[in-house]
Amino acid sequence: MTIFFVLSSCLNTNSSYKILAILPYPVKSHYAISDPLLIKLVQLGHDVTVYSPFPKKENISNYKDIDIGHCFPVPGTFMNVDSSASMGSSLFLKFRSTFRSGLFDKFDQCEPLLELLHSTEKYDVFITETFVSDFLLMFAWKFNVPAITLIPNVMLPWLSKRMGNPDNPSYVPNLLTDYVKEMDFFERTQNTIVYILSLSIYNLVTSRNDDAMIRKHLQTAPPVEELIHNVSLLFVSTNLAINAPIPLVPGVVDIGGIHITPSSNRIPENIEKFINESKHGVVYFCMGSLLRGETFPPEKREAFLYAFSKIPQRVLWKWEGDVLPGKSDNIMISKWMPQRDILAHPNVKLFISHGGLLGTSEAVYEGVPVLGIPIFGDQRTNIKSLEANGAGELLDYNEISKEVVLEKIQRLLNDPKYKENAKLLSDRYRDRPMSPLDTAVYWTEYVIRHKGAPHLRTAAADMPWYQYLLLDVIAFIVAVLVAGLLIIYYTTKFILRAIYGLICGGGAKKGSSKSDKKKRN
Repeated sequence: MTIFFVLSSCLNTNSSYKILAILPYPVKSHYAISDPLLIKLVQLGHDVTVYSPFPKKENISNYKDIDIGHCFPVPGTFMNVDSSASMGSSLFLKFRSTFRSGLFDKFDQCEPLLELLHSTEKYDVFITETFVSDFLLMFAWKFNVPAITLIPNVMLPWLSKRMGNPDNPSYVPNLLTDYVKEMDFFERTQNTIVYILSLSIYNLVTSRNDDAMIRKHLQTAPPVEELIHNVSLLFVSTNLAINAPIPLVPGVVDIGGIHITPSSNRIPENIEKFINESKHGVVYFCMGSLLRGETFPPEKREAFLYAFSKIPQRVLWKWEGDVLPGKSDNIMISKWMPQRDILAHPNVKLFISHGGLLGTSEAVYEGVPVLGIPIFGDQRTNIKSLEANGAGELLDYNEISKEVVLEKIQRLLNDPKYKENAKLLSDRYRDRPMSPLDTAVYWTEYVIRHKGAPHLRTAAADMPWYQYLLLDVIAFIVAVLVAGLLIIYYTTKFILRAIYGLICGGGAKKGSSKSDKKKRN
């Protein structure tokens, strides 16, 4: 399938395209969604120019790398597990607010991007991430090219509107509510309220700020509302195997798992030896690229150390510190580990994680059960999806104790149903007509070939909200029905009065004539 796809892509490509990508968010998990697509496009002969905080260490032909990491540094606040967890559900809003304000504040000082605004270079398509802002779409207008956007999680309400995608809160969970699939009455009520609030905040605050930013740097550009309605394609990082199924219009393309490449099996020799020599298997513990495991408070850290000392399995722990106090002999620590290859190793029995999308997807792909400790964002939703499929369990950060951690780890390791369900989930995750990467490449080239793809959006994208909800049609039908009923009512009343008048009026006249006759006699 892949060979056929590559050959057909090459045959369909009449010339190499020039692709511009701006990916400013300093979070490796976000960048990892778009990086495979850009590298593949280069391999297919296209010229790619990328502005990001993650420049390549080696030179790649036809790939121009501009480092903007100095413009958008990673906020240190989010690297502490305890302080992040203590903020609860509000952290995701802070996360978005912090990156948004950082993007606005630092853009004015980012020379590479300011120079790009005055560039006379020619491009064929513009690719960017839509996460906390849309003002970067002004680059698509500046270069007069179609825009493709990516989102590193599930669909958000304001993204559905721009593509004309159905987004009914009665069955489509909002990322901020942590619901997975079926919702009861109170959950649907909360989901609807959050849906309305999030849309309102985007329209009343985010869009206005984006407009101000665009007017500041590119006065001739149209309002952001017009820019976002000219987006040709939206890539979302979802997969039907673990995410709630929702309807998607052709302009919204599912590429969940695009970052998962074939395992290289290049595990460092000391780690591979540690895994291979574990008779009972290995537990892999990692809190992702943003959260630092070493920031666990002592009582939380000791709960895991206690649990690990009570199981026969060995433990690989991504620990950023130099020393792990109280480490038992069955634990190996390292500041970096090749997660993709470790999870692919057949001797890995359990993945303990924060529930980030990339790691969760890799575990699902390899059929490894997950014990998730969600901190913010979509992490709770990801873990609850695994729970619903019987392939993992959620460990609430506030409930971490020696007894709870040990109980959950032992259950996930010893009950075969978790591994069986993880394998079934893996089969569903892998079963698709085309790989996520090939899918993304095809649709990217499709947009370029057709110089934009507004025909992929439904008419709903350009409808006012009252038309989309059929309120005008409902009002018209109600008005017609009311008018019809009133006509029937008054017509019937008129007829009945006329009949009554004829009957009663005729009798009165007859009686009067007889009385007059008697008087004359």
